[in-house]
Amino acid sequence: MRRGRVRREPEATRDRLLDAAARVFMESGYDGARVVDIAREAGVTTGAIYAHFRDKADLLVKTLAERGVDHAAGVLVRDTAVPVASMLRTLAQITVAGELHPTEVLLLDAAVAARRERELRERLGSVLREHAGEVAGMVERAREQHVVASDVSTQAIVRFLLMLQLGSIVTRMLGAPPPDPSEWTRLIGRLLEGVAPRPAQHGRAPRRGRRAPARSATRADSRRPHQSS
Repeated sequence: MRRGRVRREPEATRDRLLDAAARVFMESGYDGARVVDIAREAGVTTGAIYAHFRDKADLLVKTLAERGVDHAAGVLVRDTAVPVASMLRTLAQITVAGELHPTEVLLLDAAVAARRERELRERLGSVLREHAGEVAGMVERAREQHVVASDVSTQAIVRFLLMLQLGSIVTRMLGAPPPDPSEWTRLIGRLLEGVAPRPAQHGRAPRRGRRAPARSATRADSRRPHQSS
């Protein structure tokens, strides 16, 4: 029992650090947050932070990945038991419903900071690519379930969904009025219809051979010798 408890202590410390980092980052922003403040909030030394994370940028990225709404969305996206059509509708509702999650605001703050810090930009890009890969897997399952047509690009759908998610954060933060829920649901339904396979893709009657154009026969007649009257 003691050995099991010892193995769990680093995980518990890491969880405390992520929770404390989320609070400090959201209160002070990425630039204003200090490692010593996060350690104090978690009740540990700064050495404990560096035992689990490389630096402040690494701590921010892990906080966004494991404490943000993207983590909850990622769990939903990976759930193969949920029909993809229902999943897409749920994700679309999440993008406009309710107040901003604190980590959504932190994501925008991190994006601004990433313009100045190349390493932070690369790490955030890595997280975004990982999330995009999960969404791509969902799109492929949608294709298998005949929700998405075979001639619609997976990459294009993934980019559209990411733009919808990030754009929603910006519009909500700036106070743009949300759409009527019923109208939004109707729009999502129309979008799903737009990428769905068409009935013709599931079986089309074979085309019969085309008849030769009438003008071909006319040309043939013109080449025949004329009878003298």
